[in-house]
Amino acid sequence: MWFKDSLIFYYLKPVKQNIEIFETAFVTADFRATDVALSKDRYAHLWPSEGTKIYRKAYVDSVSRHEQFAHCLRNRYFLEAIENLFNEQKIELLINFGCGFSMYPFLLPKTMAHIEIDMPHSINYKKEKIADWCASKKLPDRNISFLEADFTSNYEPQLLEKIASIKENKRSFIFLEGVLFFIGRPETERLFKLFSTIQGTDEYVGSVSFQKEIESRTAFKKLIQFTEERLVANEKFCYQTVEDRYYLNLDDYAMVDHQNTFTVANKYAPATILDPDEVLDEHFYVLKKK
Repeated sequence: MWFKDSLIFYYLKPVKQNIEIFETAFVTADFRATDVALSKDRYAHLWPSEGTKIYRKAYVDSVSRHEQFAHCLRNRYFLEAIENLFNEQKIELLINFGCGFSMYPFLLPKTMAHIEIDMPHSINYKKEKIADWCASKKLPDRNISFLEADFTSNYEPQLLEKIASIKENKRSFIFLEGVLFFIGRPETERLFKLFSTIQGTDEYVGSVSFQKEIESRTAFKKLIQFTEERLVANEKFCYQTVEDRYYLNLDDYAMVDHQNTFTVANKYAPATILDPDEVLDEHFYVLKKK
């Protein structure tokens, strides 16, 4: 199944103690750390190693010079969207599916609760590092529950039970950042069905995805080439794009906001000049449970 093969690629690089970990999670953290004034992620610098920085430079040189900027924009947009909903008393809990090494719990108000979910070796590594940094006062204490979920298995029943025991009646924002690109439509349907089960009326989902038109852009073609050069010989990298109509046609959710890299850039960095052909233009969605 190509979904599982794509996840195997996503967990490519081993780190210390032979733990396989999200290669891209380290690099994404490094991206956010390059412009803290824009990303507002003052803790992203804790994750990257010198090796990560070398890989990040190779990626930027080979794929897109705008990628660091784009990742900082994405972090800023969702950080402010989530914080605004919390300050308006519309949410109390952030549930981050495929959380990678994002640092939202430490950037958002300390009274907010968090559930961080990822594949077992990734989430256990993150949990260990977060505990070390909190103990050494590099990070403030936060209310975080770390949950394992093997998205290639029948994960829903056990995960739903664990989330329900933590969530109780809290109003939530479920966040799906940097995941849909790597999975297929059946797995996407499973996730949104699970979200609908978890949430009640007037709770929120945030999602990130590419649209099909991205395939014509030079940066995207270079991304696929860069990725396939790191796969087993003759293996193709499979991915998913998602059009607006998918979100608009969800039975249980209504779209309340839709932005993309360019519209968010116009808000936070209007003086920045972007070459559209060299931008991996992601689309950002906020959905509300009907």
